[in-house]
Amino acid sequence: MDHSIITEENWGKIAKNKTVSRYTLSNGELSVSVINFGATVQRIVYRGQEMIFSLPEARLYQKFSFGCIGAVVGRYAGRIAGGRFTLDGKEYRLTRNLKGNHLHGGRHGFNTKLWESRVIGNDCVEFTLLSPDGEEGYPGNLNVSVSYHVTDDNSLTVSYEAHSDRDTVINLTNHCYFNPNGVDSTFPKKQESDEPDNRDVSLRIDADRIVELNGEIPTGRLLPVEGTVFDFRTPRKLAVMAENLPDESFSGYDHTFALNHCDPEQPIAVARGLRSNITIKIFTDQPAVQLFTMGNPGNAFALETQHFPDSPNHPKFPSTVLRAGESFRSRTVYRFSYE
Repeated sequence: MDHSIITEENWGKIAKNKTVSRYTLSNGELSVSVINFGATVQRIVYRGQEMIFSLPEARLYQKFSFGCIGAVVGRYAGRIAGGRFTLDGKEYRLTRNLKGNHLHGGRHGFNTKLWESRVIGNDCVEFTLLSPDGEEGYPGNLNVSVSYHVTDDNSLTVSYEAHSDRDTVINLTNHCYFNPNGVDSTFPKKQESDEPDNRDVSLRIDADRIVELNGEIPTGRLLPVEGTVFDFRTPRKLAVMAENLPDESFSGYDHTFALNHCDPEQPIAVARGLRSNITIKIFTDQPAVQLFTMGNPGNAFALETQHFPDSPNHPKFPSTVLRAGESFRSRTVYRFSYE
């Protein structure tokens, strides 16, 4: 039995005078705050250390919603080339919101929505949302639920479920920016020489291959990571690897790692703070994880468990089709420990 407690509060307002609710789940060592704007993870504090980059006010999450900071991303996380895909012989045209492509669900993705919310027991908060047929160009009325659950082993479990009345595509993820050394969450950001950064983060990702890109769009091929800056199969310092990225990667990683397994009992990624000795283990049933360091808010990085970007246009990629009347279910676990 889990021994968490949940507190609820009104946490400011966004446009049109809408009130944002914040829920804090705590087991004594791990405290997680979530808000119903974007079904966002607003804070994670483990043993007094801030584990994710966060913003201090609800209105800032709306103002900077393009960054998806801590939010649920959908209907489709990642890019869809040209903002179009074909399903069962019919072409669907989506909102093109980045360089002629569709990104993270479009201009008004799930990260911009005020979700319905409810508390379940002492250790779980559930957010629900209806995405209407045709929103951002997607077919089907899509009912989505995301629940956050804190357990006694210092884990945060994120569970996703979705149903549609028409065949559609779906790819959901969470966009938290982590740093196991701690994150400077002040806003505007302080400039201090001893602030946490990712130079002393060891990262392991259980992936032999990454998705090959042509610019920012997948080619449909997978490339081996061996001997490259994408080889995190054994723990590597994240910043040291990033320093050797090719020029076209600009200021950091934005790459999809094809995971070697989808076993939810085995971690697919492990990030360890070499200063703090805090370890974050990530478990998932999804086929990929996106490592994102560009922009580097709070000197943190995202590890987004999901399907491959642009999968609807690449039949060899794992399918992201959700058939009418069927259920999409997924779970990701973030486990914090002091080692």
